[in-house]
Amino acid sequence: MSDLWRYPFLPDARKAVQELELETLLDDPLYGEARALAIDRLNAAISDKLEGLGTPVDARDEETYLLSYLFSRLILSAQADSKVVNWVALTEALRAENTLSKEDTPVLVYVSEQMGIPVKMIGVNFQVDYTVYLTATNNLRTGKWKLVNRGVIDGKVVLDQRTLVRVLRESFVEHLQALPELPEALGRKVLERFSPDMENMQVMAKERQERTLRELGKLDFGKAPPCFSGHLADLQEGVNLPHPARFFLTTFLTALGQEPESIMELYATAPDFKESVTRYQVEHITGKISGAEYDTPSCSSLISQGVCPGGNALCREIVHPLSYYRVMAEREKPDEVRRRRLAQIAGSFDAEFWAQLPLDSPSDVPSRSLAAALDTDGPSRVTAQIEHFRGRHTKVSGKYIHWASARLVDDTVERSLETLPLLQWERALPLAHAKKRGEVVEVTLLPVRLGEQRRLHVLAAG
Repeated sequence: MSDLWRYPFLPDARKAVQELELETLLDDPLYGEARALAIDRLNAAISDKLEGLGTPVDARDEETYLLSYLFSRLILSAQADSKVVNWVALTEALRAENTLSKEDTPVLVYVSEQMGIPVKMIGVNFQVDYTVYLTATNNLRTGKWKLVNRGVIDGKVVLDQRTLVRVLRESFVEHLQALPELPEALGRKVLERFSPDMENMQVMAKERQERTLRELGKLDFGKAPPCFSGHLADLQEGVNLPHPARFFLTTFLTALGQEPESIMELYATAPDFKESVTRYQVEHITGKISGAEYDTPSCSSLISQGVCPGGNALCREIVHPLSYYRVMAEREKPDEVRRRRLAQIAGSFDAEFWAQLPLDSPSDVPSRSLAAALDTDGPSRVTAQIEHFRGRHTKVSGKYIHWASARLVDDTVERSLETLPLLQWERALPLAHAKKRGEVVEVTLLPVRLGEQRRLHVLAAG
């Protein structure tokens, strides 16, 4: 077959360059163009760009394209970064799938045989042995891909062209994810040769991760509970998550209005990522193919499944991870709502007091001791110990409001001072963490008088 450069992972393509010594390829200026093209195709794959890398003009150019693929494999193997490998494998496979879908039947038959999936033409369709089909669709055995839904006649499965190409794509991905193990000396040489390029790939991979998170609508990860944040961080670092954790992440994101495609992208960094399996699981959980959207598990379920990492002070006040998100979103309430809730919890309805109370910290707050802060009229930045912290909830007008109270002290005051109710948990949690760890914490506060009591109004913490 001509145009092997389009499918550089085929055995015949490897044969075309197998006589070349790898050591020579790494050092010889003659192959500098191939090495540069390898970096280009890796960068394009990490950036999720499917567009072609140009078209060779002669046999020499075709060899360069084949060698660029070989170089890319050496770099991936030496780098050993699962998320980069998964992204490159998927993008290369999609690129090959797009090309193959436009090929004539003889090319399709040839590529199939090269990938270990021999087929026979039956009219306009393709016939494949059922044992071969089962092996090729090992990661596609759901829904329409099940053998029982395909029909078997005399031990053969009939596939149309589109289905065969999709099966081949799965084979491409599996092959591309299976990297060669380099001899130690060669691995070191590849690392030395391409170290700057690898560092740039890491930057691009990080940018893609960040872009993926940004594309998740208006979801604010700062509001997410520890069970979500911890597992998401593991996933972004390339850690394989157990099924209960994946189920939780998917249902949690779905409940917050995220689309299956956006959720899919998050799982691409997992070492065991299988695009077809992940797609089926996500689309099943979200109801796209099952017709039934699954609910996010409660905190008690997450604890029993080992998904909960232990929680924090707010976790002890709620029973569901979505409640955590909603409570953390209290900062988005209008000022009049925030003031009214503060008054309700504090049990004081001095309208003038609450109307004049600042809700957020100004910039450039001076640092003072707690004693000095008590003698000023404005806010101060204080380093204090947390003598007491407690999460609470109060039912007001038929609705539970989750809040916290704390007592602060330093060596300049004789006794600790109590805060006003802490409704904004992004301020309360740093105090809880400091109390738990026995550490001091920086707090921006404003001393106020509420009736006969002197209280501390926390404007910022941590």
